[in-house]
Amino acid sequence: MKKYAVLGMDVEDWFHLDYFLDEKCDISQNTLDGIEIYLDLLKDYKIKTTFFVVGEIVVKIQNILKRIIEEGHEIALHSYHHRRPLSMSPDEFIEDTRKSVEIIKNTLGYDVKGFRAPCFSLDRQRLDILRTFGLRYDASKINFGNHALYGNLEVNDYQKIAEDIFKKEDFYEFETSTVELFGKNIPVSGGGYLRILPWKLTQYLMSVFLKTKKNYFFYIHPFEFSRNYNIVIPENTKAITKFRFNHGRKSVEKKMHRLIKILNKNNYEFVKFEDLLEKF
Repeated sequence: MKKYAVLGMDVEDWFHLDYFLDEKCDISQNTLDGIEIYLDLLKDYKIKTTFFVVGEIVVKIQNILKRIIEEGHEIALHSYHHRRPLSMSPDEFIEDTRKSVEIIKNTLGYDVKGFRAPCFSLDRQRLDILRTFGLRYDASKINFGNHALYGNLEVNDYQKIAEDIFKKEDFYEFETSTVELFGKNIPVSGGGYLRILPWKLTQYLMSVFLKTKKNYFFYIHPFEFSRNYNIVIPENTKAITKFRFNHGRKSVEKKMHRLIKILNKNNYEFVKFEDLLEKF
């Protein structure tokens, strides 16, 4: 069976991270140079992927987004203000999604097909709301209950058409990659895990994952590729947040090259999420 890899990016700035939402951040600082660094890396490997974009920065970074489109990548939604959907009422979520769809359409002339929730924070009620906007897929499901911010998205009435792809009528749900180890699921697909974990551990987790024959759905953020290492974060930021934000940023490019080579060696085909709508 053919295996596919989507090396997506959640396009947001450093201060959009949920850990900083209650802090007073200096938003004049930015890490959005990481988008173009990632684009250059993808170009080296001739990889096309999906960029999930926070709506409130669309106008600011429209030139970069136009480059993304021109180079054959896909634009999708990542909320408007990077608020977790489960922290919003259904009506607020409807308005947030409407604004996101419209800002991309009006600024770029682009019709989006997909959505990923900040922090995978989605439930069935909000998933059904996404379908009312004519979207074709969501990529917010993750089987990892040990993260306080992640949601628990049930799609029991969807048809399971692959280990990590679910379908109902013409709408798809994609599950972010995890690996089972000692009876627990561990994410093996996020930029934070790639940065923070020692490479030998990532290599081991990937070796276990590759035996499952699953697709590989990955996500990373601009700040993780940014070469702006001098971001001044709020003084009262917790030590664990400082660690999560800074650790491994200078090593992520090297690790990303290694990860792509592992996937290439194991015959993964690199695609955008929208490509999978035609393959399954």
